[in-house]
Parts: sequence; structure tokens; C-alpha cells
Amino acid sequence: MTSRTRSAPPTRRTGHACTQCRERKQKCGGFTYKIKCRPCISRKVKCSFEEAANDPRLNPYLRLHSSKSPTSSNNFVSSNDTSPTPESVNLSQLLQAFDQSERPSEHVGTGSISQQLETLHVQIADLERHIGLQRNQADSNETVGFTETIFVSPFDTGYKSSPIPSHPTSQLIIDGLANAQRTTCLDGPLSTLNNIRTDDTFEFEKHDPIARSILTAGEASVLFKLFFSHCHPIAPFLDVGLDSDLHSIRSRSMLLFLAILCVGARFWCYSSKSSCWLHPRYSELVHLLDKEMARVALRPVCDDSRIETVQGLILCAHWMPLDFSGEKKQYSSRFWEGAAWQYLGVAIRWATFLSLERSCLLSMQHPEKATREEVGHFRTMLYLAESDHYLALSARRPPSLNPGPLSAVLANFLRCKDLQTTDVRLTSLFRVACGTHITKCRPASTESVEAFDTDVQIIEGQFNTSLGGNSTDAMSEHFPFTSLRWYRLSYTCAFLDIAGPTERSGKALSWAIEWASQILFHLSRAASEPTVHSMAHATYNPLEPDPSVVSVMSFAIDHYFVVIAYAAFFLVNVWLSNLMDLNLQTHSRQADDEMHDASTSKLFRLVDLCVRTLEAASPCEGHLARRYVPLLRGMMSILQSGRTQTQNLSEIRNGVVTSLAPSKQAADLGEDLWSMWEEAGLETNVLPSMLDFLLEGSHQEPPQST
Repeated sequence: MTSRTRSAPPTRRTGHACTQCRERKQKCGGFTYKIKCRPCISRKVKCSFEEAANDPRLNPYLRLHSSKSPTSSNNFVSSNDTSPTPESVNLSQLLQAFDQSERPSEHVGTGSISQQLETLHVQIADLERHIGLQRNQADSNETVGFTETIFVSPFDTGYKSSPIPSHPTSQLIIDGLANAQRTTCLDGPLSTLNNIRTDDTFEFEKHDPIARSILTAGEASVLFKLFFSHCHPIAPFLDVGLDSDLHSIRSRSMLLFLAILCVGARFWCYSSKSSCWLHPRYSELVHLLDKEMARVALRPVCDDSRIETVQGLILCAHWMPLDFSGEKKQYSSRFWEGAAWQYLGVAIRWATFLSLERSCLLSMQHPEKATREEVGHFRTMLYLAESDHYLALSARRPPSLNPGPLSAVLANFLRCKDLQTTDVRLTSLFRVACGTHITKCRPASTESVEAFDTDVQIIEGQFNTSLGGNSTDAMSEHFPFTSLRWYRLSYTCAFLDIAGPTERSGKALSWAIEWASQILFHLSRAASEPTVHSMAHATYNPLEPDPSVVSVMSFAIDHYFVVIAYAAFFLVNVWLSNLMDLNLQTHSRQADDEMHDASTSKLFRLVDLCVRTLEAASPCEGHLARRYVPLLRGMMSILQSGRTQTQNLSEIRNGVVTSLAPSKQAADLGEDLWSMWEEAGLETNVLPSMLDFLLEGSHQEPPQST
């Protein structure tokens, strides 16, 4: 029988049995200094231990101390240089007693054994002398013995250990010697993951702007206040009570901490109305955010598996950082819809990994027992699903999340005790997103558009009723004319993308024109007057920007500027295609006569309103709104010229082919509107493709209304 132990074998017992005893299934009497075991002595037979006495693989006394060796070497000092340490003296006494013991003389050559013992004696003494210089007293008193039948000699140069930084070197070698079957010491995957947090290689990846003296604690506190007072109401997925605590967020998630700071740093000089609102060290904050984002993406750790990671990614998708260009000496935004799509995609992956939707559904089974953290998790999941559909409509892509399960427990969420004033608006917006999911954001008929509009009207009515005129939500008055109108416009344009010529000039087009004009008209001061409900009731004077809207636009998410630019672009292109006149009226039989002064038209005044609103809401440098001003001014130039529409109308009346080849588009558009759209960082795949006959150079005539 084999007994595996790390201590030396007892005097009268051994972990090995000789050949004779193993054949009889007996135990040896012991491996003594006299070599022979008692059963072999009594039987007067040759004991197999006699041959094994000089073999370090089988004789535990020969490897009693050598098993502790932390190094491997086959280079020894000559026998003339031997000054034994106390350890080597003990071994010498042991071997001397061994030499004086009874030796076999009948079957083994005496000279051979003596020569082997002498060589072994010198080697062990020299080795112990070198080991004694490196080993402390505690290690020198320890003895490690083991009984494996396969022995890895400490003198074998092929034996090496691969140290792991988180473990002492000596311990690695002991562990490696303890198992003769392996030549390296490696932790398993689970052990490695558990030890990541203690690995020294990650210590330098602490991207704390306060610890690195990029910001003071006071500056960070002001940035947090800026964010939660001006930016959070626009994207209300954080908990104001829990997440506005700077120290709590800083300890929980550096990604969310940096994301909030970078958003707030965009508006550091907002009150002074200077030429640039950015914090003086904004670029350094963005650099830290980029490094933290790269760490989370490429080297995530266990602490990243939390909802704060999802929230940080959502913030980055809504307020993308600005980069300073050394060549142009100005800031430029990173925003484009493809990047926002990627950020939200990663956030959705993290939410899936955390089983966030499942935990939200379970917590809402008993809303009266839901904790504040659980309510916050549900709020974040609602906003993530809504943002997914919002961007899916804008980018003409299918949504990734199914809002159905969350919609089933939405009523329970509204019964929770820890609701925020913005939760009613958020749930209404989520219900609109659920309406778009029925058709996967791709309506196939005019009836689908009409049904969706009816659903949104019901949701809007319920939202206004729930407010009761006493809402503390600052965004509630803008909500119907921003998000709700944009959902209607983008949903209708998604249908017009695939509609035929007849449907493109029908009711869906009229609805889209109305909703686009409402989005732009809401920017004016006249929209807040009780007697003016739409552009049809407005005077012919220039429209003035509403100060309350300007304040909201200053802190708006990046995508809202796309909403403004797209609504204006849509109306201008409908006019260019001869489907609408400058006063937003669809053509019945023949187009109206050319206007002598386009600047008095409703369309021109709406585009002019967009330009002045964006200029009033942003500084000259370091704000995304300024990117779209040249695009809108280009539209105004085209409207003032009026050449394109007049030329097209003349061609229609004269029976000339009306489709324009791509090579002729730039000249006919005057200011090359398509190039300006691309220069503004907007994607061409979301252009109103209801104008395919104009863009693709097809040989079909523009659709005529009946």
C-alpha cells in the first residue's frame, strides 16, 4: 500500500515495500539504516532494498534535505572546497552512520557502492553549502520528504518553474516539487480570475481625475451639480438621490464617474456665456475616459459587472466627447449615429450579461417591496430599451431589445414608492417605443402609420392628464413637441422609404410635413402663446427663438440636434421635389406661382428659426450645435434662390424628363445640399429616400397628387 505524506517516513514503517514483501502482500518491517527489512532477514533472502539503498529515487534518506532545494543546477564546486554548514554536517553524520551499517557483500560490488556513496556525499555537501547561504533559518529547520515513485531530481537542469507574480518564488518551487508530474506551476482559470484584483499589473490603471490632480474635489462636485440640474432631466435614467452622491459613484464605478464629469465639463463656463464653455482640463478628462473605456472593453474585471457600467455607456452615447484638433485649432465632436449605435450595443450586451431585464421583472412582481436600487435598475432598463428604438428609427436599423416583458409590468413600476418626477414622462416615451416595435420600426402601409399616430395621441392625452397642471418636470411642456413629434416623423419617413410614388404623395406625406413643421415651430416664442397653436396661425414676421427652449437646447443630447437638422432638411427636400410649396401646402393639381420674396414664406422662416436657435443655444466653439449651422444656412440660400423648384416646374409643364442624373444634382441644388449634409457628420443612408426619383436618376416622373 502507498502512503503519500510530506514528512519523513517513520523508523519502523515505510511508504515502500520491497519486491519480496509486495509479492506476499506483506508490509516491510521498516527501511532501516541496515538496509534490509525484517521479513527478508528472517527469510534469509536478498532484499530488493539493498539495490535501492544508493538510489535517491527510492531511498528517502538520501533526498531528505535535497527536496527543499529552490534552485536546480548541475554545476558543482570541486571536493577540495567543502566547508559544510550545520545542515551538511547533519547529512554527513547520517551518511557516516549509513557507511558504518551492515553492507551487502554477496551480490553487490563493494567498490562500486563505496564510490557511489563518496560521490553522493560530496555532491550533497556542496549543494547544501550553497543552499545554506540563501536560505533563512526558518527554512533550514524544515524538512520535506515525499514518496512519489517518479522523482524529479533537483540537480536536473531541465527542471524549471514558471513563477506567478502574485505568489512568492520559494512557494512556487515547493509546489512544483510536490507534484512530480508537472514541470510548471500554473493556477487554474477560476483562480486566475479571482486573483486579478490583486495583480500588480492592474494597479496603475486607476483613472481617477481627483487622485491624478486633474480636478479638485470641489470642481468635481460642481460638475456633478451641473449634470444633475441641467442634463439629467433630458435623459432621466439615473437616481437623483443615489447617483448624485459624488463619493458613492466614485467608489462604485470609475466609468460612470468619468462619464458624468465629462458631460458636466462641457458646460463649465455656461453661466458666463463665453466663447467656449469647456473646462480648462476637458481634454485631460476625455483622455482618462478613453483609457477607462478601453480598460472596460479589453480588460474587464469583476467590479465592472454592475449596472453603473451600463449607465456610463448610455451617457457616452448621448453626450459624446469633443476632441481638440491641433491643425484646425478647434474642437470637433465625435458624434455620429454609427458611434451612438455602437455605444448602445455594448450597453445592451452588458445588460444582457447582468440579466438586468430578468432581475427587473422579478423585482416588479411585488412593487410595494421593491427597494430604491431595484427601482433604479428598472428605470435604467426602460430608458435603454427606449433609446434602442429611438435610434433604430433614426438610423433605419432594427431594434435589439424586445420591450414586451417590461411593458407587462409597467403598471407595477408606477406604483413603487421611490419614483421620480420624470418617471411619468419616461414611461410614456417607453410606451411609444413599444408601438414602434410591433412593426420592427418598419411600417409597411399608410394604415400602420395612422394606427401609430392614434396610439401616440392616446399616450399624449394620458400624459397630459397625469400631470394635472402641477408637474415639477421641467421637460414636460416640451415633451409632446420633441420626442413624440420626432417618433411620428421618423416612423412616417421609414414608411416613405419603401412606399410607392402614389403613397409618397398621399396622406402620409401630409402628416410628415405637419409633424416636421411642429417640431421646428415649437422652437419659437410664438408657440408658447395661447392663441397660436401651429404655424398656420403665426404671423408673417420672423420667428424669434423661445428662451426656455434655448436653455434646454444648450444641454440637449447630441441626437436632438439631428432631429432639428433632419426636420428642416425633410421640408426643404419635399419642396425641392415639387410636392409642397414654400408655405407648407401640398400641391393639388398644378404648382403655385413663384413667390417674389421667399424670406416671407413659412418654410424659410422655420429654417431661419433653427439657425438662430442653435446659435443662441451654443458658444462659438466646443458645442455640437454649431456643426449644423452651416447646413441650415445652406438650406436658406437654396430657398432664397428658388431656382431649383422653378426649373423643375417648368420641365413638368413642358413635358421634359424630370428625373435628374446624379452628375446634375449638385448644380441644381445650388449649394450642394448633399455635401453639406455629409460635412455636418450626418449619415446619408437616412436621407429622405422618398426623393429616390431625384437621387437615383430613375426615369419615372415625380408623383402627382390627385
